[in-house]
Amino acid sequence: MDGRMFDHPDFENSTQSWRLGAVIFTLRALGWPVETIEIPSPTRHCPDRVIALYKLDSKYTAQALATSGDAQ
Repeated sequence: MDGRMFDHPDFENSTQSWRLGAVIFTLRALGWPVETIEIPSPTRHCPDRVIALYKLDSKYTAQALATSGDAQ
């Protein structure tokens, strides 16, 4: 909710869950416009590897915080 972009390792470290895809799917199904930014992340074994970063625009995070009653 702080506007940062995050990837799967960030999600796992914060939540102890591997279910990022399910969370993104649910947020989108609920109408939240989660952005996906694909970036190259090659490895020796997979030179064409691409990973996704996810972000919710700050205007939507402010809306979510206000809705949840956590607005500062």
